[in-house]
Amino acid sequence: MNNQFNFNNQCNTVLPPIVTRQTNVVHCYYTIDQPHICENETKVINHYIKRHYYIPRELYSAENTYSEQNCGCGCNRNN
Repeated sequence: MNNQFNFNNQCNTVLPPIVTRQTNVVHCYYTIDQPHICENETKVINHYIKRHYYIPRELYSAENTYSEQNCGCGCNRNN
C-alpha cells in the first residue's frame, strides 16, 4: 500500500459561507446655538420733595422825632 495521500482523489465539500452581520450604531449630536435676548430694564424715578421751613427774622426799626422848645432866651419876649 502506498502511504501517500492523493489530494486529487479526495472528496472535498465546499460549504456556503457563513455571513454574519454586525451593526455599529453611531450617535451624532449636533449643537445649534439659539441666542435669547433677555432685556432687563432699570427705571429710575426721581422724587423731589420741597420742604418749607421758616427762619424767624426779628426786624427792628428806629424812628427819630425832633421837636423844638422855646428855652426862653428872651429875644422875643414882650414884657
